[in-house]
Formats: sequence, structure tokens, C-alpha cells
Amino acid sequence: MKVHQRNASRAGKRLARAAVAAVVTGASAVAALAAPASSPGAIPPAAPKAALVLPVAAQPHAPAASSAASASDVRVQLVADTIATIGAPMPGRLTQFPLHDGDRFKQGQVLARFECGEKEAALAHARAVLESRKSVNESKQRLRALGTSSQVEYEVAAADEKQAAADVQAAQSLVSNCSVAAPFSGRVSAVYAHNYQYLQTGAPLLEVLSDKSLELEMIVPSMWLSWLKPGSALKVTIDETGKTYPATLDRLSGKVDPVSRSVKVYARIDNPSESLLPGMSGHAIFNPPAGIALTARQ
Repeated sequence: MKVHQRNASRAGKRLARAAVAAVVTGASAVAALAAPASSPGAIPPAAPKAALVLPVAAQPHAPAASSAASASDVRVQLVADTIATIGAPMPGRLTQFPLHDGDRFKQGQVLARFECGEKEAALAHARAVLESRKSVNESKQRLRALGTSSQVEYEVAAADEKQAAADVQAAQSLVSNCSVAAPFSGRVSAVYAHNYQYLQTGAPLLEVLSDKSLELEMIVPSMWLSWLKPGSALKVTIDETGKTYPATLDRLSGKVDPVSRSVKVYARIDNPSESLLPGMSGHAIFNPPAGIALTARQ
């Protein structure tokens, strides 16, 4: 039995060594097949050359880097110097509302009118009462002169007349709210109501503006304040019209933004054209004094 076990152990070791030899032989064959065949006289392939990268400035026909916009070129916007939203002065129904968006109007022109029969009747009643109180007061004065009326009766009659006069003023004030007159000459820029519509007090009717007095708003670096003063000349090109207009700096804002180091400034076009409208935009070009180099942030 022992002899048989030793023979089996030796046979197992021989099988293991044969398996290892087969694995090594197979790996060598695979490596030989993967290696490129070369003849004794063959010239080995040349190593790939590294790509030559030129700087952008040295490359032929390279596009030049775009230059930054001029620091003195500032975006501007046209705004109306006077703009207001007209609200309903009283509750009621509109009976006259003739204007539309873009229409022009004159100062004092009626922009809207409300139904006002009740208030006009109240005014007529107050005036009639005032006339009656005046007659009573005049009668008491004559009687007092004759000595047949007491001082108290005279004073009461005078007070009644004053009270009636105050009632007339209050009724006139209510009637004056029945129509809305234009506070200045200008143009309608927005419409919020319609004719025959019932409105409450304060409801918006129209947005109106004065397009004859336009202002330029722009934001410039705060370091420009060392030379930028009211009265400084500049040129403004409006994008919508494509035209350039001379302008004059009108005033400076009362504060500087410390975060962006900028300040808002205002200017006016010297001879504004009727084609210019609020909301148009463009750019302004300043001419600083000699020796001052402008940058976006100084």
C-alpha cells in the first residue's frame, strides 16, 4: 500500500511540472507572434516627430486679438424728464376718454371726464342755500341798524352765511374732480382704462410724459469725477436712429456706488430731434483733458 502511494505522489508532481512548462511555452509563442517581423537589412521605423506648436502671435495669418472697447465709450439711455401716472380723482364711470397711446396733448386739455350729474346738482343746491343765507344776513344787518334785532341774531345769520359759502366750495371741489386736465404738454405713453369703464378713486388712467425735455442717463467710473464736471461736452450716438448728437453734461448723482466704484451722471442733447423717444439707447463718447488716460476701472 505504501509503495502504491509513493508512486501516485511522484506521478502527480510530474503532471504539475508538465503543466507549468506548457504555460511558459504558450506565453513565449504569443509574444513571438505579437513582435513585428524584421529582416536583418530592414531599417527600423523612425520615431514620430513632436508637433511644433507656435504661439498665436507667431502663427501665420493668425487673427489679431480684438481690442477692448474704448474706456470713454459709455452706454446711455434716453429718459423723459417729466413723467406721471394720472389716476382717477373720484369713483365713477368714464364718459369721455379720447386719448390713445402715442397721442399728443396740450397743457390744460381734458384727458378724461366722469359722469357728474349728482355732484353738479349738489353744487347747485349749495349755491341756492348760500343765496338764501346771504339774504337773511343782510336783513339782520338792517334790523340791527334800526335796533330791532339782537346781537345774537345778527351773529347767527353771519355764521350761517359763512357755512353756506363753505358748502359751496366743497361742492365745487367735488365737481372739479369730474374732469382730469393735462398738467403739462406732452404725449401719452400708456393707457390703463377705457371709455364707459367704472373706476375707483386712485385707479390708473394714463401714463403721460413730456417728450420735449429728454434726459440722458449713464453710469461712469467714479474716478472720472476728477475731470468730469457739469457743462462737459460729449457726443451721443443713438442706436435706433443711427445718428450722432452733441450733448452737454447736466448734473452728477449725489452719491457714488462704493462696490462698483461708479456714479450715475445726466446729460442733455443740445438740439434734440422729434424722432427721439424715451427708452432709446446708445453710447456716449467723452473727450477727457490732455494727459488723462481712461480705463474702465481706475
